[in-house]
Amino acid sequence: MQNAGSADRPALWLRQPHLLPLTGLVLFPCLASIFLILGVVQADPADVYSFLATGAKSGMFNAAPTWLDPTIGLITEAQGHLAALDWLHGIIPWWDPYTGIGMPLAAEMQTLAFFPPFVFLLALPHGWLALRLSIQILSGITLYALLIDMGTTRLAAFVAGALYGLSGTFFMVPHGATPLPFIPLLLLGLDRAARAAQANAPRGWGWIAIATSLLVYSGYPEVAFFGGLLAVVWSIARFATIGAARWRFTGKLALGGALGLTTTLPLLVPFLHYLSHAFVGPHTYEFAMIDMPRQGDALELLPFLYGPIGPPTPADLPAAFSAQIGPAWGQVGTWFGPVAVIGALALLVRPGRHRVIAFSLAGFILLWSARLLGLPGVRELVNLIPEVARADTIRFVTPAMDLALLILTGLAIDQWQRHGRLTRRLSSLAGAILLALLAGAVASNLTLLRVWYHAAPALRDFASLACAIDLLCAAGVLLMLTRRPSPKTLTLLAVFAVADAVLGFGSGQLSARRDARLDLGGVHWLQRHQGLSRLFTILPFGPNYPAAYGVAAINASQLPIDAAWMRYMRHQLDQDRPFATFDLAGRSVRDHRRAFEAIGVRDILALAGTDPFRSHPPDLIAHADQGIALAGTTRLRGTVPPARVPPAPIRAVAVQIGTYDGASTGPLTITLCSGTICAHGQAELAGAPDDQFLRIPLDHPLSASPHRPLTYVLRHSNGAAVVIWSGPGATGVLADLRLLTQPTHAASRVFSDRVMTIYQLPHPAPIFAAPGCRVTPAGWNKVTADCANPTRLIRRVAWFAGWHAILDHRTVKIARAGPLFQSIALPQGRSTVRFFYRPRDTRVSVALAVLALLVSLVLYRPEFMRGGTRTEPAPFDPAATRH
Repeated sequence: MQNAGSADRPALWLRQPHLLPLTGLVLFPCLASIFLILGVVQADPADVYSFLATGAKSGMFNAAPTWLDPTIGLITEAQGHLAALDWLHGIIPWWDPYTGIGMPLAAEMQTLAFFPPFVFLLALPHGWLALRLSIQILSGITLYALLIDMGTTRLAAFVAGALYGLSGTFFMVPHGATPLPFIPLLLLGLDRAARAAQANAPRGWGWIAIATSLLVYSGYPEVAFFGGLLAVVWSIARFATIGAARWRFTGKLALGGALGLTTTLPLLVPFLHYLSHAFVGPHTYEFAMIDMPRQGDALELLPFLYGPIGPPTPADLPAAFSAQIGPAWGQVGTWFGPVAVIGALALLVRPGRHRVIAFSLAGFILLWSARLLGLPGVRELVNLIPEVARADTIRFVTPAMDLALLILTGLAIDQWQRHGRLTRRLSSLAGAILLALLAGAVASNLTLLRVWYHAAPALRDFASLACAIDLLCAAGVLLMLTRRPSPKTLTLLAVFAVADAVLGFGSGQLSARRDARLDLGGVHWLQRHQGLSRLFTILPFGPNYPAAYGVAAINASQLPIDAAWMRYMRHQLDQDRPFATFDLAGRSVRDHRRAFEAIGVRDILALAGTDPFRSHPPDLIAHADQGIALAGTTRLRGTVPPARVPPAPIRAVAVQIGTYDGASTGPLTITLCSGTICAHGQAELAGAPDDQFLRIPLDHPLSASPHRPLTYVLRHSNGAAVVIWSGPGATGVLADLRLLTQPTHAASRVFSDRVMTIYQLPHPAPIFAAPGCRVTPAGWNKVTADCANPTRLIRRVAWFAGWHAILDHRTVKIARAGPLFQSIALPQGRSTVRFFYRPRDTRVSVALAVLALLVSLVLYRPEFMRGGTRTEPAPFDPAATRH
């Protein structure tokens, strides 16, 4: 039953005019990832880069599954999960004890450690997806708010916001997308400050402070930095248009920026301290000299020119061509697409009331486009801007350029709605410019495209369809702009623009996998047995992912990274790939075992069925009739001639076995005799590598006479059968029974399943050690020592200036122990030492941040608390004439 008067009440979306566009800004990012949300397909980075997934079924295409850069998994997902768990356990996530030999966690920035509530999403299953969706939605909303604040129509703000929420940044570099919502928020704050300055009103700087703070805390400095440069351009444009109010505006900008930056000191100061003694790789000088490959220029305009995003290089593609396309994918930070470009051009050919901002944004885009292209002099010019030369400019300036394009697109739609359609001449000019840009991009790639599709014809149909959709949607948008605004044309324009973005972003789901499941048997074994030691993985499980499970691994894939640790990896561990510290051949583990043990490495992880301690491939047997199958009562008997009997005591034997692809189980036993003196040995077959030598230790060393033969009997009474390879030319005897006289110093196999094999080194250095003391650790940060004499405690955790030690309720100095570790003096007797990490200057930083927050609250307290009434400044009029 209806209430009286309900029939005359307008619909909810009419009473709340922003409800419908805001609902769309929430729904469209979800629609673009709908199959991931519903669980139809999977794109969890852990399924790929933890190397623990089993049972995965490939998607339609072998390409990027809605994300390209693996950092979204290796750092954001893995170490962000650790940061979230720290907070939930009441620990400030300053330190990661599990990666490398320990390293700063919050100061790494990309871990989002100081970015609540978003970091808590990473504690959830599929938290990376929840994080990305929330940032996408918030990005669309903040750009919508900016354009509404600038006085545009809701449709204009909605279309631009929807495209921003589906920006290619969320696909190409999703780990770097977390600052995106706060760049429009900063621009909104600048406009609010300009209006307040014009009206001679107090305050107006609040959003500047909030957005500046959030940009830093959101975790990716380079994207925030280039967003800040866009804000500088915006500020200059506003400064130029507000006449006598410009100095009041400058004061508000300075106050908001200073207060915002001061609130970030608890994170910014540790980050800068970390950088001061960190290895930063190509950030030192290489990025300053890199230009975008011409293939990357094309991909920014037509992202599907080579098929789905991030396809592998076809096997038949000549090496000269594969070297061209591969680096391009790694340098593209986002794509712009024809729709955003035609929208921006539509404004620039008819700028209207926002001409100052329009041409300022166009200048920003043109300057950085020239930098991407490597035009003479431009690279050197922009490198004069502080810190630009050290940033990965080619990738991370593009999100700011994309935002500038989308603001222009929103203003173009607003201009169309207010002032009518584009003339044929202006629309032809905009279309011609777009076609010229596209033709230039494609023409520079024609040779590679021909070779590419000859090597990968299956990708041609996808590329043709996807590029056609991009171009048709851009043409549709331009066509609508040439028509009179009406409900029909408004709807069609929004459909063309948003559908293109949804389909383009959502196409990555075609490459997502199905039915992948993480096999965590080995991980759980490590959680139970690792204790205070570290592992090195050759594959699987890593890098960085062990930290998410509370397992310590020296594998680390990130920048920045401690310079001393980097030097140790290169010079002591002989790592050719120091960022990930993978050594698929196991060479560095074999050749530098003591260097691994010296940093507390006990466990070595290898792929199932592999042995990293074998320096040569196994001597494979060519014919099945050269093997003897042992099972049940079958025995293999033989003799070793005196010429092969070593003079030293025999401690073990080795036989080459065939396990039927890992099916053999049960113990393999041997009895080895010299006359009447015998020794016995046994080795387990389950998990033993197939077609390799199996070492069988003897129960005691056997001293054999070099003048008499040895006799042996091999038995396998219980378990699935095993083949003993007899060797070339042998019949029923072992031609290559190896007699081992040295005590083993190699690793012993302690765990094996279908994903990994775990070996243990014999002599890992303890994390805590003190000569002449009985040391009892209680975790990574606490130890009790009973010492007969004064000595020094060595703690094998990375030395950083922020570490503190409390010995029996008094603070003691931590010194360096060698190039890497920590050391403190211990007195005679029983001592308890507790270590904790708090970055340098944290107390001062927090005090200043709290002070800045209090000042902001005092200056921004509501007017009624002052005894007055609050007034809003008049709307900003960019077209007005100022003195």
